[in-house]
Amino acid sequence: MVRQQHYSITHSGHLSRAIRNLGDHLAATQHAAPTTPVENHLKPLAGESFYIVVRWMVIALLLVISPLITGESIFFSWEISHPGTLLIVCYALFNLVATVALALKPLAFVNRAAFVIDIFTITLLTYFDQSGTDLFYPLYFFPLIGAGMQVSARRGLLLGCLAAAGYISAFASLRLAIDTGLTSNPLLIVAVVLRCITLILIPWLTGGLAGRSGTVNRQRVAEAQQETQRATFQANTYREQTKALYDVATTLSATMNYQSVLDVMLIECRKLVPYNSALALLSTGEPDELYVAAAAGLSEAEKSLRPMISAGPVGEALRTGDPAIVSDPARQPELQPFASLRTSRSVCVVPLRASLKSYGMLVIAGNAQDVFGHEQLGKVTALANYAIIALHNAQLVHDLRQERSKLISKEEEVRHQLARDLHDGPAQALAAIAMNVEFIKRLLERDPSRVEGELDKLIAMAKRTAHEVRTMLFELRPLVLETQGLDTTLRQYFERFQGNATEIILESEPITAELDTKTEGTLFNIVQESVNNALKHAQATHIWVRLKQHATTLETVVQDDGRGFDLKRVMASYEQRGSFGLLNIDERAKLIGGTAELQSTLGQGTVVKVIIPLH
Repeated sequence: MVRQQHYSITHSGHLSRAIRNLGDHLAATQHAAPTTPVENHLKPLAGESFYIVVRWMVIALLLVISPLITGESIFFSWEISHPGTLLIVCYALFNLVATVALALKPLAFVNRAAFVIDIFTITLLTYFDQSGTDLFYPLYFFPLIGAGMQVSARRGLLLGCLAAAGYISAFASLRLAIDTGLTSNPLLIVAVVLRCITLILIPWLTGGLAGRSGTVNRQRVAEAQQETQRATFQANTYREQTKALYDVATTLSATMNYQSVLDVMLIECRKLVPYNSALALLSTGEPDELYVAAAAGLSEAEKSLRPMISAGPVGEALRTGDPAIVSDPARQPELQPFASLRTSRSVCVVPLRASLKSYGMLVIAGNAQDVFGHEQLGKVTALANYAIIALHNAQLVHDLRQERSKLISKEEEVRHQLARDLHDGPAQALAAIAMNVEFIKRLLERDPSRVEGELDKLIAMAKRTAHEVRTMLFELRPLVLETQGLDTTLRQYFERFQGNATEIILESEPITAELDTKTEGTLFNIVQESVNNALKHAQATHIWVRLKQHATTLETVVQDDGRGFDLKRVMASYEQRGSFGLLNIDERAKLIGGTAELQSTLGQGTVVKVIIPLH
């Protein structure tokens, strides 16, 4: 029996050397195999570290049950005689070195050969097990499952064959050592074969399941990465578009000239949506007529065209204010006159509209059929909205400049009028009074009897001058208007003209509506302007001033029976004449929300009608 056991151990020594050589080969091929960055990152964490922890648990279990197998306890005696106990201690020392090797690169080869050492150790434990219970067979599962998850299917199958060979060798040697043999029980042979087949298939099955799970995980990671890339791309695109629109808004907000606004709009639009031709069409003021206010990619002859709005898609977009994409520009009546657009396959039409006012439209053409989609349409619409705001602001600035020019002209006109009135009236009267005083002083020495009559003339002249001054002050700002209202103010004003050749007749119904100071002052100025014009130019016998209150409006009419004038000719020559009397009436009426109408015919007098709303 001793001879047979010695032979078996010698046989196991040859087997161990073969296993070590195979382990070195597997370690070398595993080390040389290319791995992905993800594998390099996951192997130390999910493979070697976890597997070493499992090995420590197995070693702890072996140390606990070793007294039951060998009859020796390492915890209570330092004398070790059984080879199984010595093998467990050596296995623990190996796992300690493997644990240290995780942090030391020079010892990395230890963990590469760990699966082979595990199989070799379990094989020896199986050989040294004299209980006949096949106690250590389940321990083969740990290295084989670990190998199946970390090495290729071919190498895993090779390790499975190695484990099966080691197991059947140890089992057979053990049976021979205890003289039981293998052929005494046929079922035992079947069981051993099944166990060997199980050991061979475990790495292959584990690797297949792990590979499938890894493939699914990699697919999920790839999908997540793609989704992240799409989200990042969309975020970057949105950021670039927002920055572009911000740059456009900044550029347009600094432009106060409407022509510059349109030119900048076309330039910036090319950055957002590349196009072949583009033009901005604005209204000419005539019904359904447009003109080219700005263009890019058009000939000089095309820039002078004036298309008419029709009932097609382009005209519908302009009327509704909704942008549209037209795929057949050559068939659109508004676009047919432009030769540069006939070859285009797609046109984007964006109305230039602010509130309820339509300025025109922006037309952008491209040669590709699908060059303009909903995304491009949104970009152009956003750009057009910025442009229309800038265009509206430019229009307001233009209007303000015109109003400022008019205010300066009106102020200058009032100054000249006041200077003329003072020169022709009170200034000459005061000079005459001073001359009469000097005359009376000399007359007092030469002919005292005539002094009293001259003093009476002087007093009358002084009264007339004072009356003229009070009338001028009344016209500038009648204080009675703030206390007694428009009707009383007009009556007092017209009383100052009694005795003139022209009779002023006030026909006023009771005004029950409450008018604010601004409205009353503006109406008084309109009546004053109209009456003064009639007195100076109409050569009228009568002037009628009528105030009539309706349900929602107040109507004021100033009519004379003078010689009248050619209204069109006078209005056309206002700028050359430098007078703004009639224009003042219209603009003052608009300031209080009303309208002014002027009618005049040669030889038939003049009628000024002003209607204001009552709130």
